[in-house]
Amino acid sequence: MVKPGMEPPLGKESNFDDPDREMYYICIVSNSIAMSVCSIFMFLRLWARYRLSMRLRMDDIACVIGYIGFMGYCVICLLMLRYGGGLHQWDVPEDLVPKYSQTVYATMVNYGPTVFAIKAAILLFLASVFAPYKTYVKWIYGFLIVMGIYYVVMLFLKMFICRPISMFWGATTDGQCFNQRVLILVDNIISLLSDIVVLLLPCPLTKKLQVGLMAKLKIVAIFGVGGIACIFSLVRLVFIIQKGESQDQTYVFLQINLTGIAECGIGLVCACFPFIPMLWKSILHKDKPGYSSSYSRSQFEMMSGSNKRSRSATDNAESAHYKEDMGSDENVLIPSGKSYVTTKIRAGDDGTERNSVGNQSGGRGSSLDDSHILRTVEVVRQYEER
Repeated sequence: MVKPGMEPPLGKESNFDDPDREMYYICIVSNSIAMSVCSIFMFLRLWARYRLSMRLRMDDIACVIGYIGFMGYCVICLLMLRYGGGLHQWDVPEDLVPKYSQTVYATMVNYGPTVFAIKAAILLFLASVFAPYKTYVKWIYGFLIVMGIYYVVMLFLKMFICRPISMFWGATTDGQCFNQRVLILVDNIISLLSDIVVLLLPCPLTKKLQVGLMAKLKIVAIFGVGGIACIFSLVRLVFIIQKGESQDQTYVFLQINLTGIAECGIGLVCACFPFIPMLWKSILHKDKPGYSSSYSRSQFEMMSGSNKRSRSATDNAESAHYKEDMGSDENVLIPSGKSYVTTKIRAGDDGTERNSVGNQSGGRGSSLDDSHILRTVEVVRQYEER
């Protein structure tokens, strides 16, 4: 006689032949949609990067790592179904429960690095977009370091939640374990708080961007997609608080896992979405001779060591031209592209001018002596579609 994974509650009976499979099918559909959508967005992001600069940046690498972790997370979730996931535990044979617990362990270990990689991709992208605001960028990197330390510590706590590890899935009773519910609860509270921080980070600086109101709203909307991830993170937290101590783990933990998939999947979409408008624009302009943008307060100026007082004399005169030509939110959000850079520098006490022309897409061009850049830096970018 087959023994159930747990005794059925009062008024229920075990049903191994035709159990309730509603959550089972929800899991299959949800994972299929999540894997497909995230794969499409990841492909579009990498295609956009290839068309615009033909090289990967740190945020791209972090996003790829997050994508790989996310796909692994989804595969493990689907593997849970083979061992009773999505069914009530009284409808699952007892001998399948240890194998199900092994998949639970795998998702616990996988979740932290995946979430961190996705958040790192978003933060590194923000750091490149808002590079001229050095104080802001320092806060981003500081927050990223703190998150990295936290997730490393949490990773080891989850990996060694039981000593020996096999005690987690009941292979032995001789050992000890941390409180699984408390560990996951703390992890999700901090994850929710970090989601909110990542969501709010771009907001203070959007008002400083010299673009129209609609462009600013588009930028906020793009990153605001992360607000949906915060909602699922909150739902996950509520599930853990309400059902974390339930014995019906084959059903309850799968519900919790699905909220994690939604959180990570939306985070990936949020990390990839800013690249889509620029990709679309580059496709539309494929057969056109080119388009240009000119602006004075560029990353070159910030990197040159020129101080704020030396720039202020030219800000007012050039801001109108910047606003007119910079125009679209794509040019603000995408920090690099195939462009030719002409740099006009007024430097030195004698007021002499130096000029340098470089090709950003292919190399650095002529080198500049940073120690002589004291005053105004004017950068003109000419974009030509290849």
